[in-house]
Amino acid sequence: MNDIEIYRKMVSVLESGENIALITVISTLGSTPGKVGYKMIVWGAAFDTLGTVGGGSVEAEIINKAKNILPNNENCVFTFRLKEEEGDVGALCGGIIEFLIETFDEKDKQLFREVLNAVENGEKGALISIISPGKPPEKIFLKNIEQIDAISSERFSKETIGTIKEIIEKERTTKKTLENGEEIFIEAVAEQPMVFIFGAGHLSYYISRYCKSLNFRVTVIDNREEYANEIRFPDADNIIVENIENIFDTIEINNKSYLIIVTRGHKLDEIVLERAVKTDAKYIGMIGSKRKVLTVFQRLAEEKGISEELLQKVYAPIGLSIGALTPEEIAFSIVSELIKIRRAGDAAEIDHMKKMLSI
Repeated sequence: MNDIEIYRKMVSVLESGENIALITVISTLGSTPGKVGYKMIVWGAAFDTLGTVGGGSVEAEIINKAKNILPNNENCVFTFRLKEEEGDVGALCGGIIEFLIETFDEKDKQLFREVLNAVENGEKGALISIISPGKPPEKIFLKNIEQIDAISSERFSKETIGTIKEIIEKERTTKKTLENGEEIFIEAVAEQPMVFIFGAGHLSYYISRYCKSLNFRVTVIDNREEYANEIRFPDADNIIVENIENIFDTIEINNKSYLIIVTRGHKLDEIVLERAVKTDAKYIGMIGSKRKVLTVFQRLAEEKGISEELLQKVYAPIGLSIGALTPEEIAFSIVSELIKIRRAGDAAEIDHMKKMLSI
């Protein structure tokens, strides 16, 4: 479950005039099913839920806690110790989880609307919960680092402001204890990476759908309007109908960008790849067999002077090796590789080098 779906539902519920409880894992010790930043919401007369904080017995108990405090619009910090007893679902981990349970009403809708807008627009910021003994938690949303100095200079010390800045920059989520005994839970609102899909064929259709469900933003690029349109790609953030050969002069690619090259022909793939390897993109992947990839690499090296170092940036053949055959399966293998790069860091790079050597 993506945070964006949580925030969308929160805004919807609050705008309808209902109260809602937000449950967030704010710290863990030892092995636990729920990790810091996991969240769940509970709302309505039927106590509907969305999200997860780890499942099993811990989730059942924390939902009951939320049910008890939601009608009175209360808040609490709750610590759950997992038992190491066989048969207790989720309890074999034996760790400790600390939850922040907060309730919100209609007056809080603007705060979460701002958070939702930032997440949907791929902006970076921080949602800060200030936890003081005997007081309701206070929530502050900072859209950017510049806002910290303007809003927080009277509320926090210079040391705390420095910590918040570092957390936003590194897109971390953590809890800190302040000098005055207060605790702050700082939840980074990370910039959503943009996936640029070059080509709007059947494979791109499935890639786009998978990417959106996994909290990527998506730009689809093709010169064929009958393929690159909102009917075929209803969830895409951007659809660009233009000659692919010229597109790099109009799009902005940074070190968080993912480039997927799946055009309708080898020649177009090669044209895109020549420009793609000269960018700072986090990921560049190109469709094709090992033979095609080797041919394209050789031609770019010999005719265009592209260095071996730049070509080694390319994930080709694209996607994880899972025996995929259908367009849906191939798209799944490609997006799985994006997730691996996004989450695994150095391990993905090692695997990539092994793949390159096997071409």
